Amino acid sequence: MMTKIKALLKDPKMQEMISYVFFGVLTTLVNWCVYVFLTWVLGMQTHARGSAAYVLIGNAATLCAWVLSVLFAFFTNKRYVFKSGATRQNGAWKEFILFISARVVGYFLFDMLIYTALLYLMNDKLDKLLMNVLVIIFNYVASKWVVFRKKRA
Repeated sequence: MMTKIKALLKDPKMQEMISYVFFGVLTTLVNWCVYVFLTWVLGMQTHARGSAAYVLIGNAATLCAWVLSVLFAFFTNKRYVFKSGATRQNGAWKEFILFISARVVGYFLFDMLIYTALLYLMNDKLDKLLMNVLVIIFNYVASKWVVFRKKRA
């Protein structure tokens, strides 16, 4: 049994998936830490829930957290997950633009459209969990097959 597990862990595809999950968890932590820090620094808790200031601070913190976590995800995915060797001269900017574009598409497709549609049909926590799973799958597929796609020799 241990031999099979060791062999599985040595498989490059399995290593890629494990590192994708690991850096995905770190990306989520970056997102949450930035959000919590900014809402604290900007004094969100001092405003009434639902007030214009409360919503503005929440949205600003969410946007900043999203931008920083996507940047973190790009650099960790590029270097440690998909091991892209692209440089400025041979496609790094293209990878960056494709990565950001895929994340924006995923955000609008899953977090905005499907989440909002399903919110009327199911519990919001279950809906959010389902959307997170779909976003993770979408982001992995987009990163693997579009952004950091290996060129065939």
